[in-house]
Amino acid sequence: MASLVDGVLLTALVATSACVVPMYLKLKRLDRAQAEYGRAVAASGHALASAGEAVRSFAGEGRAVLDALGQKIEEARAMLAELEAAQARLEPRRDVPPAA
Repeated sequence: MASLVDGVLLTALVATSACVVPMYLKLKRLDRAQAEYGRAVAASGHALASAGEAVRSFAGEGRAVLDALGQKIEEARAMLAELEAAQARLEPRRDVPPAA
């Protein structure tokens, strides 16, 4: 009778091992996939941080360009006003006939 019980227990052990080994292999694959997923998420986080830094840099540079452009526009307006004033001063002289 003891050998019969031993046989049943041995069969149960073999059956359990046969079920556990594939599960163990699946868990190992899942662990590798999870690690790969973690690396991908970390890389995405670094890429997003770099993109955010680039956007902040572009915003700062854009602001500087906008300020410089505004200054040049003001200079151009001042120059245009000077040219119009000089032209206005010269026009009355054109109407006067030259003295002979």
